[in-house]
Amino acid sequence: MTTSTQLPVIIVGGGLSGLAAAALLAQAGYPVKLFEQASAPGGRARTSQQNGFFFNQGAHALSLQGPGTQLLAELGVHYSGSEPMRTGSLAIEGGKLYPLPINVALMLETRLLSFAAKAELSPLFARFKLAKVAELHHVSLQGWLTAHVKHPQVHQFLLAGARLASYSNAPDLLSVALLPSLLNTRLLYLDGGWQTLVDGLQRKALEAGAEIKTQARVRAVEVAGERYSVQLADGSSHVASAVLLATDPRTASTLVQDGTHEALHRWATQAIPAYTACLDIALRHLPKAERIFAIGIDRPLYYSVHSATARLAPEGSALVHIMRYLHPDESPEPETTRQEMEALMDLLQPGWRAEVVAQFFLPHMIASNAIVQAQFGGLLGRPGPAVPGLPHLYVAGDWVGPQGTLADACFASASSATQLIIADLSRQQSASLASIAE
Repeated sequence: MTTSTQLPVIIVGGGLSGLAAAALLAQAGYPVKLFEQASAPGGRARTSQQNGFFFNQGAHALSLQGPGTQLLAELGVHYSGSEPMRTGSLAIEGGKLYPLPINVALMLETRLLSFAAKAELSPLFARFKLAKVAELHHVSLQGWLTAHVKHPQVHQFLLAGARLASYSNAPDLLSVALLPSLLNTRLLYLDGGWQTLVDGLQRKALEAGAEIKTQARVRAVEVAGERYSVQLADGSSHVASAVLLATDPRTASTLVQDGTHEALHRWATQAIPAYTACLDIALRHLPKAERIFAIGIDRPLYYSVHSATARLAPEGSALVHIMRYLHPDESPEPETTRQEMEALMDLLQPGWRAEVVAQFFLPHMIASNAIVQAQFGGLLGRPGPAVPGLPHLYVAGDWVGPQGTLADACFASASSATQLIIADLSRQQSASLASIAE
């Protein structure tokens, strides 16, 4: 039970985590203020429209039956979409195209793999599925491949699958425990892009009474006794009963105690983002309509026509997503990267240049704020949501908590953080009422 005089919960950051937390807390009856430094909420989930095309910031997919879909259903956020088609999937190796062996029959038929590679790969899949995930959290993908894989073609093939599933290109860092569930996840491409989720979450939060302020950059979060004082760049100060930092780990650390808080500083230092280069191309017509999906085997490339499944383009047109998965230590020249991605289009869609309506190129985009690293125990070693030593202070985002990756981690950590905040505030209210009764 809340009162009209109760101090608000302040949320810093208006991405998926912040918006979801704002909606959850407001629907539970708590006063909420959300501050977002950009001109609109949504973060990397925002979608732009041009000439009838819906441009996400890179290739986005919502996992079905995961924390995200569960939370969206709980909040009453509606969306539509379709699962990607498996037909027309290709593998690219040595500049040549091969049918992607997505099942046993295609694996036996494909010329992508030698007989020796096929003989090793089939039982390896079975061994991987039977592996005990609990024993793999501290094992890197590279370490697992070194121990279990002999044939170089199998090594390359599994690395390609891992890049696709994790949106990362860091086998030396990535916990292999992630992959069994990720490789079996069903995905949904959203009609109208991910802005439908942003708009739905914002609407639910506002309807429940949350206050959302954009172009409001938080400068610092200061401890004020049992409360927090949130300082904005415009000079204003806002007192909160609890604070949720729905930001990246470096921002969260910088905002508190000038970046000296031990746990927040450690989390920021340990976090290694996953980066991708993204090229989205709107076409009047897709020259090779049957070529819907392709992944690079010997190069970290991804190609997909999401508009073949979801409503993202005008009828008869196409929206193509191309990504290059970047290693954390890699900083290629943007023009060189773009030329590589355009060459991929030349291979897959000859004649595409004459059909271009618009293009968006992001040479160095964060796909995830923190790779799930084996050295820290995989998902189980991720931080938060509670910040040690600072009661009533929490974090949320794609780098927080033991559940999910990417958007699923955003939603799962937002849900966990709000449950902790509600329990925290309920204890405070009970203690206050008890002292009044005495």
